[in-house]
Amino acid sequence: RQPYEAVAEGSCMLDEMIRPVALDASAFRSLRMARREDETIWTRDWVCVGTTHELAGVGDLLPFTAGDHAIHIQRMAGDVLAGRFNKAQHGGCRVVPVQCQQGTKTPCSFTSCGHSRDRPVIKASELGDATPEMHQYLGLRPERLLPVRVGRIGPLLCVNLDPHGAAITDTARSLRAAVPALSQQDMPLQGSQWQEVDGNWKRVAQRLLAAEQLPRAFGASVLVADTTLAGLPARALWLFPNLVLLALQHAVCAVVLQPVTLTRTLCRVTVLGNDTLPSSDWRALIGERLAEATPDAPTRADAAVASWLAHEMTHRLDTLDLATHP
Repeated sequence: RQPYEAVAEGSCMLDEMIRPVALDASAFRSLRMARREDETIWTRDWVCVGTTHELAGVGDLLPFTAGDHAIHIQRMAGDVLAGRFNKAQHGGCRVVPVQCQQGTKTPCSFTSCGHSRDRPVIKASELGDATPEMHQYLGLRPERLLPVRVGRIGPLLCVNLDPHGAAITDTARSLRAAVPALSQQDMPLQGSQWQEVDGNWKRVAQRLLAAEQLPRAFGASVLVADTTLAGLPARALWLFPNLVLLALQHAVCAVVLQPVTLTRTLCRVTVLGNDTLPSSDWRALIGERLAEATPDAPTRADAAVASWLAHEMTHRLDTLDLATHP
């Protein structure tokens, strides 16, 4: 039996699903597009923000900025995960400064702001009374903060800012069918790192996917491509918008994408599962994919991925003028 069987149920070859189409170049570098994405993607889709390993203790808090909206997940007693909007959405500013409205997340002491760069997990010991972190993220009455829905897919943590949006059930089912290892809640952590790279977040996702064979659309906003990693059969998967998985039979490298400028992306890389490949090898593989230049002549697989991306974007944005038909 092969480590990965063909994904069949609920999937289709991209050639069979959509006509060839690609997004206009402005979709990857315009402030207008970033604002539309904030309205219709980051606030409507299930967005991956990290893993359960990051919230090791009760009271620990994981910050994440989705578009221009600053939220957090906090581990509560009884293995409950509470999602909330941060208390200080605009930091210490009465209005958002002009320099913070240009699509770039700024370095700022108010890391709770939706226009500043995120900080790593905040331990419960740092959230005591009268600490800056407590006032920025929780305030005096955390239970009064606007709630955020939290979903789990194995060890992966996702949020949805839309209180009336679809449940994560179908998405989770699709991911577990494509990557069976995600059925395990307790996948061991091998390692993690943050890495900033040049490129709009959509371009970075395409580079990470690096489809060698014609990919398949599978379930809700999931793209799957069979590949090889270090000579081993593997699977690359893109859950729109911001999660790319590179998976072996018993190990998964999860890359959570977060735009920090219009043309620069933060990659939150986490390796889970057994040590089929050491963390150093995973880092090298990720580096190779991120460093690959766009080919002069896109392959059929590249064109299929671009078509799928355009389909996902136009479906949400409802602006057909963003697409150009070759």
